[in-house]
Amino acid sequence: MKKLVVAILLLSAVSGMAQEKEIKPSVAKAEKALLEGKVDQAKTIIDATVGNQEYMVDKKGNPSRNAAKAWYLRGLIYAAIDTSKNKAFNALDTDPLPKVTESLAKANEIDPKALTLVNDKLGLPLMKNDVAVRLANSFYQRAVKEYQDNKDFKTAFKYTKSVIAVYPDTVFLNMGGVFFAPQAEEYDQAIDWIAEYHKKGGKSSDAYVMLYSIYRDRKKEMDKALAVAKEAQVKFPANSDFPKYELDIYFKTGKMEEAKVALEKQITADPSVKETKYYLGLVHSEMKDFENAKKWFGEAVKLDGTYYDARIALAETVYNEAKLIRMERDKLGISDADVKKRSELFKSMQKKEEEALPYWEACEKLQPNEEKVLYTLLTLYSDLVMDDKANQIKKKLKALGLDE
Repeated sequence: MKKLVVAILLLSAVSGMAQEKEIKPSVAKAEKALLEGKVDQAKTIIDATVGNQEYMVDKKGNPSRNAAKAWYLRGLIYAAIDTSKNKAFNALDTDPLPKVTESLAKANEIDPKALTLVNDKLGLPLMKNDVAVRLANSFYQRAVKEYQDNKDFKTAFKYTKSVIAVYPDTVFLNMGGVFFAPQAEEYDQAIDWIAEYHKKGGKSSDAYVMLYSIYRDRKKEMDKALAVAKEAQVKFPANSDFPKYELDIYFKTGKMEEAKVALEKQITADPSVKETKYYLGLVHSEMKDFENAKKWFGEAVKLDGTYYDARIALAETVYNEAKLIRMERDKLGISDADVKKRSELFKSMQKKEEEALPYWEACEKLQPNEEKVLYTLLTLYSDLVMDDKANQIKKKLKALGLDE
């Protein structure tokens, strides 16, 4: 009885070994399985193929005749694992994308001149470029879905890397550098993709906007942000935003002299731009050169009387002189000399306030309910003993709920 049991066990073992046939390397069989939709079989065969040193390397140590095709097929098979609607196939590898890009890159490294390496179901050659476009579009759709629908920016970025790895077209490089990488906080990759986009001749200004933003806001590298702003102005001379980016860096880094030179250059090139003159006024204001500040704010207003930013900047600059006198007056004591000085300063202050008043009244016409304008007018009317005007402002403030 014991001998019979042993015999049965031996037969079972032999039978099992016979069933577990050794998988032999074969690009032809891997390709056939893939074309038939047998992704699991294709994976098993291709893994055995690329893992077989004797098959992949010739006697001289160079890639064998079928090595490029083997790697290429491996890339396509793992791409099928990722994109298949069959969950069983998806489960064959939890992260197939790195294997896709790695395999295709190796195939291209071995045979970069090959136009085709595999055939379709009819036996016709599939052009590598066509396959790359299909793969890229497939991965891109996945990236867009993760980005827009699921808000999973890290996964969207992962798919975008695969898109660009298989087909580094300018469209994909721009989308990756401007949207997918920055949203995933992959700023260095965004910089690299944008650089590659420009190298390939990309002409979208959005790439410069994002590159500037990354250096300025994320990496805090102001010199590089400034360089981007300057380059962008050369590439897009009609874009009025890029000169502002340059000025923004000067303001942030306190380089007012550089800002002044840049603005003067822009005004010489085109004196019809009101914003440039307004910004030059701001620069002079920062440099405490209030006379020139008034001049350039006034020049901006001459170009456009409804330009509120310039209007109120001009009003504040003119009124600033009166406020400085008020501050000096408030510091005085109660001695006879101080009382006399106070009276003199009040007269000087009133004179400056009379000068400032029309500028603030002009602001009220443009922004009749602006709180700052109304309170300033109330102060001016009160100091100049224009009681009727002051009362009108008080009523207006009350109606607006700003009288407290």
